[in-house]
Amino acid sequence: MTNDTAEAIYHATIMERARRPRHQGRLEIFDAEGEARNPLCGDRVSVQLTRTPEGRVGRFAYHARACAICTASADLMAEMVPGMTSAEVSTTATVFEAALRKGQPLPPESPLACFQPLSDVPSRISCATLGWNALLSALKDSP
Repeated sequence: MTNDTAEAIYHATIMERARRPRHQGRLEIFDAEGEARNPLCGDRVSVQLTRTPEGRVGRFAYHARACAICTASADLMAEMVPGMTSAEVSTTATVFEAALRKGQPLPPESPLACFQPLSDVPSRISCATLGWNALLSALKDSP
């Protein structure tokens, strides 16, 4: 994927997901919840989830009061995590953040690959990872 192509996908995905999030909301009944805030910009993401009997993420919802990057990333996360184990969520979050911070490419088939251009804008990486931090907090604090 060329840099121009990555930039175009990035902008299209961010704007679409930020304008019309597909998964933002709240669950009435949930097993775990978490929140993360960015004190520098005021972004805030909260997550709620249920677990399946096998311990996987079941239903999942998030609520973001955040920038377009943060909202888009949380919306894609909400699409990805149902069915994952806590270990799979943790691995995905770690790989995502490490790829952005170190400039290593994410697999092109990953929904998160559209955030690859953020490697060149370190100050925005925390925007893309804030929802993941909220999710990791929820999983850490739940049984």
